Parts: sequence; C-alpha cells; structure tokens
Amino acid sequence: MSNASKPRLLVDLQAIEHNFRAVKRLVGEKVDVSAVVKSDAYGLGVDPVVSSLASAGCKSFFAADVDEAVRIRRRLPDADIFVLSGYRARRKAQYRHDRLVPVCNTLGEARAITSMGYSYAMNLETGFSRLGLNQSDVCRFIHLNQRSPVLVMSHLACADDPRHPLNALQRDRFIGIAGLLGNVRRSLAASSGLLLGAAYRFDQVRIGSAIFGIGNADFKTDPFLPVIRLRARIVDTRLFQAGATVGYMATFRTSRPTWIAVIAAGYAHGFPWSLANRMSVEVGSYRAPVVGRVSMEYAAIDVTDIPAALRRPGLWVELISTSQPVEKLAGPAATIPQELLTRLGQSSQRRYRTNSAGEQT
Repeated sequence: MSNASKPRLLVDLQAIEHNFRAVKRLVGEKVDVSAVVKSDAYGLGVDPVVSSLASAGCKSFFAADVDEAVRIRRRLPDADIFVLSGYRARRKAQYRHDRLVPVCNTLGEARAITSMGYSYAMNLETGFSRLGLNQSDVCRFIHLNQRSPVLVMSHLACADDPRHPLNALQRDRFIGIAGLLGNVRRSLAASSGLLLGAAYRFDQVRIGSAIFGIGNADFKTDPFLPVIRLRARIVDTRLFQAGATVGYMATFRTSRPTWIAVIAAGYAHGFPWSLANRMSVEVGSYRAPVVGRVSMEYAAIDVTDIPAALRRPGLWVELISTSQPVEKLAGPAATIPQELLTRLGQSSQRRYRTNSAGEQT
C-alpha cells in the first residue's frame, strides 16, 4: 500500500502544548513537569513533539533509550534528558558527549556509573515489581559511599484506581527508601498519578498520556484537549444483495441490499483485528458500522444509510475524532489507548497541525 493510501494520523501540536501547560497549572509552581516521550512520543513523532513541548516551557524529557535521547538532544541543546533503559557501559561516551542522564535500574548500574563520575537518576522498587533498586540495594549502595543521584524515582502500579491500597503503600515505601539517600529530588507520579493529589507529586512529575490527550476521563472536569484524529480513505464502494457475506469467515451477512465501502485501514496499520463488527466510523456527520473481519490492510463499513456523495472512493472517513476518542476503540479491542496510539502512529501517515488554519507535514 502506498503512503497516499495509508491511514492519516493528524497530530495537533497546539493541543499538546495546551495539555502540558494544563499539567503545570494543576501541580503548581513548586513541582516540575517532565515529558515522557518514549516510543517515538507514543507513536506521534518525537522530533516535532519535543520541539512543541519545549516552546511550551518543558525543560526535561524521558526517553526510552540512548538513540531516542540523542534525537532529542539534537533538537534541544539545553534540555535535561533522562534515559529510562538504564546505564549501558558500551554507550558511556554518548552519555558524556550528549549530557544524557541514565536512570539506573540495578545496583550494578548505579555502582558502575558513579565510578565514571556521570550524572544519573535512580529508579526505586516500591511495589511495581519490574525494575529498580530495593531498600537492601540502596543500603548497600550507601555503605559503599557512592555519589548521590540527581533524581530518585519510582512508578505507581495502580494509580488508575485512586482507592487502591497499593498507592499509599508505594508512596510510603518511596519516602522511606528515598530518605536514605538524603536531600535528592524525588519523582513518583506519572499521568494517572495526577489524580492522587499533592501527596504523590514530590519535586517532579513525569507526564506522557495526559499530554497526549489520552486516559484523562477520570477528571471531574477534564483540563486536557484531544490531540489526535485518525482518517482512512474509501478505496471501493459496491452494492450487495441481501444474503451476501463480508470478509474472512463470513462473520457478517447482509440482511438487505447493502452498500459496502472498503477503507484502507487494517491491522497492519494498528487498527485492531478484534474490532470487527464492534465499532463504527464517522462519514461526515453520519456513522457507519465496521462489518466483517478487519484484514491486514483493509476493513469494510456499511454505508447503506450514508448519502451517495459521502461514500465515494477517494473520500476520507474518521476512525478517531473528538466524538470518538482512542479510548472508545481501546475498550472494544480489549486493550489500552496507549498501545493503540503507539501502533497507529508507527504505521500511519503523520500530519501535524500547528494552528487552526492548517497542517504541516
């Protein structure tokens, strides 16, 4: 499939800037806001995204790995850039040359980098059970009189549920372990942790999803703007008689004469196979259900009730919009919006909206 036929992901950079400023207002002047732009800024494109965030006042960023961090440094010579994948000895020259701050996830990493004299951050294990130094590791680290990190951080496992008891337990563990390291900057909350209040914010919050306009439905008054829209072209429209089957395994059968439009969006582009017969798309001001299975590069929609002028090949339909955000696709697909966004962003044409009047490539 040519690029012209691929789904088009529209990214509103002004909305990203608005959302960053909304987080700043929410947490107050005493708390720094770092942008998490791992996995190519959640599939939205790290280069234009970090440039927009910097123009909105963002001064620190978290990247997935060294290569992603180097891309950010080329754009932003003065930003603080943290590398979540940890310290890798083979990249030690790169950390120094590009002033990157690795987030150490093991005692071995922390000991190795302190011997080099580089700045580093330390991830603490407080209950997520994935990466990080536990209390015993930190005690051993202190016993060796190692140089302190510039930031200690941890990650909440259940912040999506403000009532979950693990939230308070992790906060208390974080306070206790971080306290062993003395007067160092602390960061515990990510996007979902914003709902837990000031007791979880410490010196710095690390925000990804909220900036990108996803996962914010639990706010009583949502302060964030939608960031993305996803469009796909109609490539064919045909009339089928009652009793016709559509797609693999004939999971949909027409009950009347039915106009079927084929759109250029499939699971190769991140449009989930599991959404077959479970969602609809927007065609102008109308809605058209997805019928039959989603295939690798195409899906079928029932446009029988759509005016003929709107269902012609070459026209666009919208899969994600302000009225159908990515969360509404994630639920029926039995996944999370972050997974959908990264997959869709990697395989779609990306276009960037910089103002209300137009778009830029």
